[in-house]
Amino acid sequence: MHNEQKVTDHIYWIGGNDFVSTRFENLIPISRGISYNSYFIDDEKTAVLDTVDSVIRDVFMDNVSHLLHGRQLDYIVINHMEPDHSGSLLALARAYPEAKIIATPQAQKMIGQYFHVTLKDRFLSTDEKLEISLGTHRLRFLKAPMVHWPEVTFTYEETEKVLFSADAFGTFGVLNGSVFADDVDYEEEYLPSFRKYYANIVARYGMQVQMALKKVEKLDIKYLCSLHGPVFRRKEDIAGITALYRKWASWEPEEQSVSIFFASPYGNTAMAAQILAGKLAAKGVKNLKLVDLCSSSITEAFPEVLRRSHMVLAAVTMNMGLNPVMNAVLDLCHEMDVQNRTIAIVGNSSWAPNVSGKLMMEKVQNWKKCTVLGEPVHISSAPADDDTLEKLAGLIADDIMKEKKA
Repeated sequence: MHNEQKVTDHIYWIGGNDFVSTRFENLIPISRGISYNSYFIDDEKTAVLDTVDSVIRDVFMDNVSHLLHGRQLDYIVINHMEPDHSGSLLALARAYPEAKIIATPQAQKMIGQYFHVTLKDRFLSTDEKLEISLGTHRLRFLKAPMVHWPEVTFTYEETEKVLFSADAFGTFGVLNGSVFADDVDYEEEYLPSFRKYYANIVARYGMQVQMALKKVEKLDIKYLCSLHGPVFRRKEDIAGITALYRKWASWEPEEQSVSIFFASPYGNTAMAAQILAGKLAAKGVKNLKLVDLCSSSITEAFPEVLRRSHMVLAAVTMNMGLNPVMNAVLDLCHEMDVQNRTIAIVGNSSWAPNVSGKLMMEKVQNWKKCTVLGEPVHISSAPADDDTLEKLAGLIADDIMKEKKA
């Protein structure tokens, strides 16, 4: 059983789809599945670039065997050692004991940690001076540490100008027949999952992403091959996704708009969020997003932080503290080093002072390059028919208009 596809005349995709797993890293919901990508170069010498999760090991091994046609495998290139990409490495190494394993010293150490075997006599250490000739094709390597693990490299094939970019530029979602991004409506099929992938997997390492992008932008790239999702082969598509990465890595919002995050046990804080959204819309703010933190995973909510310039945080006081789901989101924002956002706060309590507003303010004041608009607004139990939310909407809308004019 084999299911490889051509990327070029001599480079093949040999990965597969995972329709079974419901969560990525047993954490992030993936309702549309995910692909694990591996690539094969067919030349005088042969190479496999990264392996796959053990869940699709059988089809991966059959793909390699089919493309070798009884020849030996000369090289196994390791760009990233996370188990969804190294889960079949030991099986491949044992099936082809003559193959050299090209990996950074950090990746070599991880091979020992994961598999508890000695493969030292097979290692070639990756650095930016190493070049591997396969015949017509030539491989060289770019260090990309902490995008998003320390051992990560990108591999550049000089002849056909292919960049194998590890997890960078990857996305959730299975491949639907074709491996190429331009064979589908990428914006509809993958863009939300692409943003979600970056937000939850890569966003913490914006500075390292920017350093990697400086190297990538010096290359002539005709094919961009990530370890998840489709292959990019049109210049405008490659330029578009690298531009998004550049924007996200610097915490530049995609649009001047507002994400309203609310945690509401009985619906009163949710109603305040809806009233505020309506007033913002009436003032001309477009592409607003209401995010119910009690009914969605924080990994689903966090991409909306990445997307918009302004955040409203609305939550109740619980047990003289902050609602736990809002607390978790704010902790994630801090962990991911959220920057360059403008924030408004709405607290709600029935019998206590504005504890939730105060606690949210204390948390966001520690975020880099972020601005809080005014003091936290306080709602007592349910939104009143007064001008409190109207004033807040005016403050936010004015600030957005000012940013658009700047």
